[in-house]
Amino acid sequence: MASFTTSSYRFDLTRLSVALLILGLIFITARLSIGDSLTVGYVMVIPVYVFLSAVLEDARLVKHSRVHAWVETLAALSAAAACGYTGYQLWISGY
Repeated sequence: MASFTTSSYRFDLTRLSVALLILGLIFITARLSIGDSLTVGYVMVIPVYVFLSAVLEDARLVKHSRVHAWVETLAALSAAAACGYTGYQLWISGY
């Protein structure tokens, strides 16, 4: 089993690939069922947040302080908000 390890995280590449595949299928399903890029961007906010939260929680090797957990949560929320903002920018651009 291949993994990428840092000082406090170990990312299992097989599980990460499966999770990315599922996230991609959710995106393709959303894109096919919703033609508007603004709505697709906003719909993908929740799956991206859940994906990042699950990956970070699963990869953690040691228990950190509460501050560290909040930083992980803020990172996942920021990436999810960026997904929604990207949908907004594509909608403004005419896609």
